[in-house]
Amino acid sequence: MSLLSIIEEVDSFKKTDAFYTFLDHEGRTALGYIDPTIVKLLQSEPTFITNHEFKTIAIGSTFDTLEKRNEMFAEVANRWRKIPELDVILNKGWRNELYVIYNPSKIQYARMERAFSVLLGVITYGVHINGYVPPELSSDGKLKLYIPRRSKTKSTFPGMLDNTVAGGIGYPHGLETTVIKECFEEAGLEEDFVRKNIKNTGVLTYIYLTDDRRAEPEVEYIYDIIIKEDEAYLINPQDGEAEDFQLMTIDEVLQRVKNREFKPNCGLVIIDFLIRHGYITAENEPDYLEIVSKCHVKLPFPTR
Repeated sequence: MSLLSIIEEVDSFKKTDAFYTFLDHEGRTALGYIDPTIVKLLQSEPTFITNHEFKTIAIGSTFDTLEKRNEMFAEVANRWRKIPELDVILNKGWRNELYVIYNPSKIQYARMERAFSVLLGVITYGVHINGYVPPELSSDGKLKLYIPRRSKTKSTFPGMLDNTVAGGIGYPHGLETTVIKECFEEAGLEEDFVRKNIKNTGVLTYIYLTDDRRAEPEVEYIYDIIIKEDEAYLINPQDGEAEDFQLMTIDEVLQRVKNREFKPNCGLVIIDFLIRHGYITAENEPDYLEIVSKCHVKLPFPTR
């Protein structure tokens, strides 16, 4: 069975005329893709300029500073919380956490509530961490991964399997701070242990088409961390986002990925892990090249 279909479920967005391009206040730079439902809402907002001929929605030209844009997005996001059809996304998904949009690349252009950012189809950023036992340290010689099950109360993908640790990069945190913070909150791993054992292994990019037909361009920075079997006691979730952790052999993990038991992008992260560790190769996977390519899509927007 090719693993390509699992990757294609994550890198699943295809631009159509139904989606409008979200532009900066100068009407020059694309920042995201907006779905038809949100287009209808933005048309009634005087702070945005809609061009139906060219299928674009631009931020008003008067919002020419970071501060003005931040205030505008905060006002619109809070007002939209009263819209019934956005209740699940905005109210239940509200985090009081700011995500950053960049324009040009590396330069902060705007900061907005995490839950609101997904409505504008802008790039979001996160970290995914694979906690594992390498074969040479495993009691039975098999590579194993620490796999949590998401809480049934999570607003997204409740009850599904997840990567050992994963979380968004919220303002003002950088990569290192986010890794340390998420490792403690989600797995109870202490900072000293994380710093001694964490290893940055790359970055994955894709554009996901959600079940409700929204575009979600994502950048995920990937890390590995060895947690020996006799160190499993160190895992002690703090924030209640995981119901439990299981130490699974790589064979079981891969089967559960194929069974679609994982949150979609977590399956992609695991496939990337297996490629890097030599379990998935050009010899045993017929769609190897396409899989690798679809895990590293060139995004059409400015990035951090």
